[in-house]
Amino acid sequence: MKISGAMFTMQRGAGATLARALCQYALDMNADAFEEIRPPSLVTTATLTATGQLPKFADDAYSIERDDLWCIPTAESSLTSIHAGEVLAEEDLPVRYMAHTSCYRREAGSAGRDTRGMLRAHEFDKVEILSVATPEQAPKMLDELLQRVERAIAGLELPYRIIEICTGDMGQSHHRSFDVEVYAPGCDSWLEVSSVSWFSDYQARRADIRFKRTGQKGTEVAHTLNASALAVPRVWAAIVENFRESDGSVTIPKALHPYMRGLTRISK
Repeated sequence: MKISGAMFTMQRGAGATLARALCQYALDMNADAFEEIRPPSLVTTATLTATGQLPKFADDAYSIERDDLWCIPTAESSLTSIHAGEVLAEEDLPVRYMAHTSCYRREAGSAGRDTRGMLRAHEFDKVEILSVATPEQAPKMLDELLQRVERAIAGLELPYRIIEICTGDMGQSHHRSFDVEVYAPGCDSWLEVSSVSWFSDYQARRADIRFKRTGQKGTEVAHTLNASALAVPRVWAAIVENFRESDGSVTIPKALHPYMRGLTRISK
């Protein structure tokens, strides 16, 4: 791409409207229980370290060395650190946040692979949902996050499947994790569109997020959980491929009609 180079994408016209519609759809699907946040897109080293992105994924991140700031790879980093260094009251848990942000990843490990199209991109939009909970609340919250992601993808009428990640394949910060994948006919593959994860006390311990039980002395480390409510590029591509008609037009899923300014079909 002449503006930014390889692995950056640009949508125009109805394609741009579809990308924006997906984000608003995901926010509205979770607005019943999650507070919307618009966090910064640049964060400190400490913020990325708290959620486990640093130092492990430093090669995949975009840094601004002059100011000791990093472009966020996911809103999870910003949302988790809202309560860094704080002690929360047990009665205020779980807290639920959601955010629509642009995300930035070098995808350093994918050189020579998926460098065209929208399967991998250095910049993409995503809606994230996150919760800080007590250890007892966490298993139920994990189920809730997974159900919310599944409901959003099912609402788009896309073929999908859910995979629980085995222990050996999980990252160092994960306690339990699921991937939600949609089928993309163009590459004849199942593509991960959401990761739903319970981090136990890993992130909260690094960020010093604690809570105090009602009527008890001392504090305990909280648990954090998060999910990609919807990541635009791959869901966008899956819609364009799964809803393509014989004349080349694309039918817009009914769930997105309220966000498409009257469009129900994208034509050539």
